[in-house]
Amino acid sequence: MRKKGLLSVKIPGLSRTVEEKPAARSKVSIDYPQEGERIHRGHYAVRISGGNGECQAAVDGTDWQNCRSDAGFSWFDWFPESAGTHRITVRSRVSGKWAKTERVCDVE
Repeated sequence: MRKKGLLSVKIPGLSRTVEEKPAARSKVSIDYPQEGERIHRGHYAVRISGGNGECQAAVDGTDWQNCRSDAGFSWFDWFPESAGTHRITVRSRVSGKWAKTERVCDVE
């Protein structure tokens, strides 16, 4: 029985089957702020890992805004003005498709 996600390749002249695992799908993640973290109003640099291409962020369902790249990460310069719970959504283009994640934090 073949395992899901493995490609079975038969090579002529060999009496065994060689299995190759497909490349892992890249992910995007928000490093900071951490889930449920309390931050202060003013400037906050959201740090994003994963993906090597275009990266965008949105807060509370607003329009997508481009992120900047520096020191091996993508950064979203956020200036929260209203206190309360906010949802940060980021997406990064990986192999032509968008990888997406979200994070919730509280602004004091």
